[in-house]
Amino acid sequence: MASGLLFLLLLGIGGNVSLQKFLFICLPFFCRRCPPGWTKYDNNCYQFQNQQLEWAKAETFCKRHGGHLTSIQDTDQYNFIRELIFKGAGTNQKSWVGGTNAGWVHMWRWTDGTPFTFDSWGPGEPNNQGGNEHCMDMNLFGTR
Repeated sequence: MASGLLFLLLLGIGGNVSLQKFLFICLPFFCRRCPPGWTKYDNNCYQFQNQQLEWAKAETFCKRHGGHLTSIQDTDQYNFIRELIFKGAGTNQKSWVGGTNAGWVHMWRWTDGTPFTFDSWGPGEPNNQGGNEHCMDMNLFGTR
């Protein structure tokens, strides 16, 4: 779904050693019904984890629970995720999502295997600033 809106600071990129709160998305075949404490959106189940982990440990945690760090496919899903973070954290908490470019030069991918087509990032993002930002987070400064 195309949108004429430009999100100025929709995405921030974080190095993989800092600790941040994170979301994860449950795989569609696993989530015909969402477990208690999860929120359904577009045939997927989401849960905001209000704990701090490094990106790789967050993805491992998600896999153990049948999912991945969330991917973002369109503006509606992005807005849903922002709202879920705000409800879970009480603020626009910077949170890990499943984007990574580790092992790929100038190419980002989602850990859940979905196409990386969403492009309403802030100007110049994602950019792997300094050549060491291989993990993706969102809600930098809590602005759009």
